[in-house]
Parts: sequence; structure tokens; C-alpha cells
Amino acid sequence: MMYLIYSFLVTLGVLLTAPYYVWKRRDELAGRRWRERFGLLPESFQQAERGAIWIHAVSVGETLAVVRLARELQQVFSDRKIFLSSVTPAGRSAGESRLPSVAGRFYLPMDWRGAVGAALKRIQPSLLVIVETELWPNLLRASHEFGARIILVNARLSTRSFRRYRLVRPLMRRVLEHVDVICVQTEADAERFRHLGAAPERLVLSGNLKFEAEPPRVGAFPRLLEKAATSTGRGPIMIAASTMPGEEPMVLEAWSKVRAQYPKALLILAPRHPARFDEVAQILTNSGCSYTRRTHLASQEAEVSSRVAAPEVLLLDSIGELAGILELADVVFMGGSLVPTGGHNILEAAYWAKPVVFGPHMENFQDIARLFLEADACVQVQDAEELAESVLKLFGDRAAGHQLGKRGKQVLERQTGATAGVLEQIQRLLNARVPPKPD
Repeated sequence: MMYLIYSFLVTLGVLLTAPYYVWKRRDELAGRRWRERFGLLPESFQQAERGAIWIHAVSVGETLAVVRLARELQQVFSDRKIFLSSVTPAGRSAGESRLPSVAGRFYLPMDWRGAVGAALKRIQPSLLVIVETELWPNLLRASHEFGARIILVNARLSTRSFRRYRLVRPLMRRVLEHVDVICVQTEADAERFRHLGAAPERLVLSGNLKFEAEPPRVGAFPRLLEKAATSTGRGPIMIAASTMPGEEPMVLEAWSKVRAQYPKALLILAPRHPARFDEVAQILTNSGCSYTRRTHLASQEAEVSSRVAAPEVLLLDSIGELAGILELADVVFMGGSLVPTGGHNILEAAYWAKPVVFGPHMENFQDIARLFLEADACVQVQDAEELAESVLKLFGDRAAGHQLGKRGKQVLERQTGATAGVLEQIQRLLNARVPPKPD
């Protein structure tokens, strides 16, 4: 009955949103996404028999976390096709750049039995790997009934997610019955899954795959920007990474106090979502803050130097360049943490051994934040005033900032072994007897 109610609500949602998708089909990219969301995958994906591995990573963070594991799977199971699904365009783009050799990539079908069933028949998976916590009831049920083994990797349940799932605990208990193995990040995550009804023997404490993510890629622009900053005497540099709505005014408030003491300092402001680039540009205009946009900079060193010689802020309105630009920072402020949106991943900044500052809201990364705080490898602030104070302190004492970043790098290097543990579980699942596919 629970599945019937859920499926009815999903079907109702599909019917209500179908006109929108039909209208969007006028655009080629949106048309492809429309088809894939209904399970209509390319004919080239068709497999003659079951055996493929389907990896689902919702967006960029999940995709980057699973890159190393996916490459290990390609080597260990070289005779199996690997397909990668995502939900967001940014996640799909990350998969295209980091995992170009997979057999195919597509947008996750809507959690509608017809759409999921069509995708399963096309790619014929014997294993479904879900990164973190995408607990779609029909996807898991249909995959299980199809005969695929199912594993959650890097699984976690934030306090907020746990509270939501607990409201539908009877449904979640049924959903989790279809999952063969749940590789959790922490013991706290394991306890939350147990409370939702997961069988204890299916829970494996494997650690966090994000600690073993590939090193950030450095493209041409970070090197160009580094030369431009040096030639024009700009510095020190603060990067406000992945900022969220309501956060930019707070960052700019803090930055005005920093600039008062460091008039040549440069703020690189990187909003989290591309859809907000123009909005943040308007915020900068309204604040009276001088700025230039990354997309207005050409690829010639002389022009970049002239455009970054004076503005207070460089608005990073591009995709895929932030991770490499973090290498230039003297201080990294991790956004999404001064406002209650759960924070963002600080591990890429730690890779570059940069001093990291974040606000009080790190609920989505509370275990990582705790590790860094316990190791005295980051700074946590409560508001814009404390952000300004911390940045000024780190700018004024470069040796202390260097040691802070060094400790962060050490935390990152100590947390290893997750990929090997997950790979062992997958090998066990695929070597075990797989139930026959129902007629």
C-alpha cells in the first residue's frame, strides 16, 4: 500500500510536469534530458545480457568522490560496461571530464516504475552503486526485482535528512530491505540507518571516499591569474568559495574591513550555483564594490593583468575552475556556512594546504568539520565580524596560516582506505550468486 501511494504521488507529479518537459524539448539539450528522465536512453546503451555496473552520483561532489572507485571498477571488471547517471548538468559535466571512458552517461530517470524499468532493460545492470544517500523507493525496488545487487557507498544521513526520513520510517524500512550493502561514512550514520530499519549485518563502516578524491585539476586560467596578481602586486588573496543566497553581503561586509588594512588584497568570490552569477554581480554593483567578472577576461596575460590590477573583487562566474584557483589563496572561506544551508566540502582547500575558515552551519559536513577542528586545522567563525577578524589575523601572520593549512593537509592524508573497503564489498557482491531476473 505504501508503494502504491508513493507511486500514485509520483505519477501525479509526472502528469503535472509533463507539459513543462514537452515545452522544454524545443532545446536539444533539454530534449535529451527530457527523454532520459523518462527512461528513454540512447539505443547505443542497449546490452544483450545482464552484467553492467550502474553508478548514480547526483551532482558534482558525489561524482568527484566516486571517480577513483569508478576507475578501480573499470580495471577490476574490465569485461563489464559501466554507466554513470546524474541529476544536475554540473554533475554530468564533471562525469564527462573525469570519467570520459565510461560506456554511457545519462540523467537519472524519474522515480516512476515505467521510467526506471525502461532504463534497467536498456543497460541490463547486475550492480547498482548509489553514491551517498539517493534513496529513491521505486529505483531501489525495481532494481532489486530486476535482479541487480544494490550498494550504497559513502552513505551518510545528516541530522536534517534523518528527521525527514524518520517521518516515513515504515516506507524507508521497506526501501532499505532492497539494499544489499550500505557502506557508511561514520558510526553515527550507521546508527541512523539502523534506526530507519536497515539490517545491522548489511552496514559496513568504510569511511569517506571524498578523502581519496582525485587531486583538483589546474587549468590555464589559474596560472594566468597567478602571474597577473604577481605582476600587479595584488595580494594577499582570499577566496570565498561556493557562497549561497544571503551570504555574499556578509562576506562583503567582512571584506570591507580587510581591505581597509590591505588595500591591495583581492577577493575571489565564487557563488555555488551558476544560475546566481548575474544576481551576485548585481549585489556587487549595489554594494559599490569594484569588481570584474571572470567571463570578461580573455586568455592573454596582459589583458588579465590590466583587468585585475585595481578591482576589489574577481567574480568567478565560470564552471570547473574553482578547485584549481584554490591553490592561489592565502585564506579560503568555505561558503554555505554563514547561512543555514549546511556548508560545503573543505577537502579541496585542504589538498592545497590552505588555511580554511567556515561559519557555524556545517551540518552537511559535520564529521569532516569535527576532524579538522579537533586537529586545530581550521577556523570556525559565527558571523561577518568574526570572519573579518580571522582573515586579518591570518593575513597578518603568514606562518600561522601556513601551519594551519599544513595540519589540514595532514588530516586529509590520514583518512585513507575507503576506496579499498568499498571495492572489496562490490567484489563480494558481484562474485556472489545473483538471483535470476524475473520474467
